[in-house]
Amino acid sequence: MKSFRLFMIGFYIFLGSVSLVFSAEKKAQLIFSEFSVSPGQKVEIPVLLNDVPNMAGIKLALKFDKDLLTYVKSEKTKITASLMHIVNDKHPGKLVIVMAGARGVAVNNQSIMNLYFKVNDNILKPVDTKFVITELQLMSDSLKELAYEFDIKPIHIKASANIIKSKSDQKIDIKKQPDTSETSNVPTKSKAQEIISESSLESSKSKTQIKTSESNSETTKEITKESNPETPKQITKELNSEKKNGQ
Repeated sequence: MKSFRLFMIGFYIFLGSVSLVFSAEKKAQLIFSEFSVSPGQKVEIPVLLNDVPNMAGIKLALKFDKDLLTYVKSEKTKITASLMHIVNDKHPGKLVIVMAGARGVAVNNQSIMNLYFKVNDNILKPVDTKFVITELQLMSDSLKELAYEFDIKPIHIKASANIIKSKSDQKIDIKKQPDTSETSNVPTKSKAQEIISESSLESSKSKTQIKTSESNSETTKEITKESNPETPKQITKELNSEKKNGQ
């Protein structure tokens, strides 16, 4: 009989230790699922909780990259409809969510709140981002704080379509540009025409000068003849004739 009592005491001690280990290992999980989104897209991101037998209050503070995401609004779900809630979004890139109620609710892999974000338009290249949890408190309706752990997956953001298009257009323009390294010293057609016209003009000027000089020389000869119409022989004859008449 004594040995049986010792056996039962040991059995209850064993059960108590097992239950303590099990309860210590069982933690609530806060989960953010993985998403793949595009610039300009509006996305609904649920705040998931799992293995919470009695949640009467939660305070969640998180950070996100404000250069990639813009907070729009938040909504409670059916399971947390009885809880009051406040969302503080005064600081860009930060959210503080507080929910509380008189009675706790059991949450098993369910969304307690949906967060809505807009993906910014100008994303230069594909990028991954994650929420950063800065504070989390889970309380039961007996004001007991619950243990928890995180499971936060990334959000994959694609590059902006207009930026990809502009880059491809730049590549096409580079291909279309001619190689001017070998032809930089070759005159263009318009320059060649200018050179020919200038040489023709110089040639015509020189011809005009030659004709002008020839005409000037002819004019000089004619003037000389007009100003001296009588040759020396004619003058001598006239003098001899005058002498004969005088005799």
